[in-house]
Amino acid sequence: MDEGKRKIVPSNLITSFFPRADKQQDNSARNNESGCDVEQGYVAMGRFVCAVEVSFPAVKDLTKILNPSFSFSYPELERSCLKVYREERAKVMQTMENLDGLIALSMDTLRRDTYDYHSYELPEGRTVFDYLCVRAHFIDDNWDPKSWVIYYVDVDDVYKNGTEKTILKCLSDLHIESKISTITPGDRINYDDMIETLKDQLKEKKKLQIKCQPFQIHCCSDLLRQMVEAAFEEIEDIIDRVSKHYPHWHVIFGNLQEAIELQDKGKYLEQYGFELSDFPNEKEWEKLRYVGRLVKYIHNAAEILFFTKNPTASLYLHNLLELQASLRKESTSPDRLSIATDLLQKFDEYWNDMFLVLAISTVMDPRCKMKYIEFSSLKNDDNSGNSKVTAVLEAIRGIYDDYRMQSLEALNSSKHSESKPSESKPSDSKLSDSEPSDPDSEEELPSEEEDLPRGTLERLQKCNFGFNCIDEYNEFIKPSNRPPKSELEWYLDEPVLPWTKDFDLLSWWRTESPKYPILSKMARDLLAIQLSVASSYDAFVYQDFRMADDSLDSLGPDLINALACTRSYLKKD
Repeated sequence: MDEGKRKIVPSNLITSFFPRADKQQDNSARNNESGCDVEQGYVAMGRFVCAVEVSFPAVKDLTKILNPSFSFSYPELERSCLKVYREERAKVMQTMENLDGLIALSMDTLRRDTYDYHSYELPEGRTVFDYLCVRAHFIDDNWDPKSWVIYYVDVDDVYKNGTEKTILKCLSDLHIESKISTITPGDRINYDDMIETLKDQLKEKKKLQIKCQPFQIHCCSDLLRQMVEAAFEEIEDIIDRVSKHYPHWHVIFGNLQEAIELQDKGKYLEQYGFELSDFPNEKEWEKLRYVGRLVKYIHNAAEILFFTKNPTASLYLHNLLELQASLRKESTSPDRLSIATDLLQKFDEYWNDMFLVLAISTVMDPRCKMKYIEFSSLKNDDNSGNSKVTAVLEAIRGIYDDYRMQSLEALNSSKHSESKPSESKPSDSKLSDSEPSDPDSEEELPSEEEDLPRGTLERLQKCNFGFNCIDEYNEFIKPSNRPPKSELEWYLDEPVLPWTKDFDLLSWWRTESPKYPILSKMARDLLAIQLSVASSYDAFVYQDFRMADDSLDSLGPDLINALACTRSYLKKD
């Protein structure tokens, strides 16, 4: 099974960044003996390095191939990269400052081991580097999702300066400390205390206080990794005999499945027996089948969630509910092993904290709304189903009320500022002669001077112009005690959309935002929350750390941060 895909950079993209030796420049004062503009050459190389995961030595080699006589300088290339970073960072800061919405953060620790395992010499000095990668996630005013690295720093430096201070300074420098909605750490164990402290300090700065939403979001890929790790520990001695160790747990799982299938066909010993010094007995094979079945439930959910581009909260909710149902069934079966109960317990701890977040965001999917929450509660035969449905509805109403109040405050503030200049104009205090009269004024009655019989005039003054049921009509049009429907109520009352696989949730909200100005703003912030730090193959890493970009090796801390950030800014989806 593939462990990942190597990124191939198109040749036309590479050559477009570099001035070729055969393309001579006329301005000899700016050219070197290579015949190209040196300054523009480094500008092109700087943008290339900031856009593509390529190392400085690789750029030097590439430049030598494209233009052998070009005088390459590492310091010049570094200056060019830092200049690109400053320019792009200024644009990013402007975008986030102008954003009329909230920003969700994610934090992950990435590891780079520079030790050469093929070398016979022992390494000198430090070989393992851990980096803290902080990303900002939001949906911009055009409903395009953004995921930008805003800080990439050596973990040792973070610990020296204090994690909370480091993160707060980063947010303060970008002027976004009042816009942070949630934080999703890749590993909650290492960051729990820090995030709680950060929550208290950011709470004072937040413009929008959302009472019903947790600040810390637990990473789904971290949960599934921990569950697989616990399952594999149960059969560790068997795995050592039927599979090699790989950095991705789905590869180990694939090998175990292959071994089980061969054993069930009676062909495993025939194919691999000569490599085994300790062949598993039948009891061990049964245990392997049982644990393999449990891991398969986890793998089925992970495969859909982490290989789907831009998975929605509804996709998470549905697949995690399926996983929960499978684990519950296994934990109550007569032939169960204790590992099934252990895995269910790990899942339930996550579920108790995250169900409300997943459910609220799912309601923002017009294919689901509250109907799916009600359906899933009935389908899973949950005794607490009704109370959960009620809790979701109350929470989403509470969040909507927070957004509605903020919208009203902003509107009142805008009206107040607009009315100030007009208060000094005396003409505004009176209606002009040309303005229409009061629409509530009475119908005009004929005067006594008009030539009407006295009896007729008296009857006209006492009647309602022939409208004899005026009292009944007034009672009918009397306002009811029920307030008018809110945007949330209109949205929930409308029929759900048919389920389609290629449905574009953000495009739907972009189209419907004029109809739901407040609710769409709420949806935009909720849908930006990161439910998992990792995706694709990175989500299956069978260790505590995902791998850092090796093209950043041997660079200084400022340049490492600059490249990691700028590459995320310039990344094309």
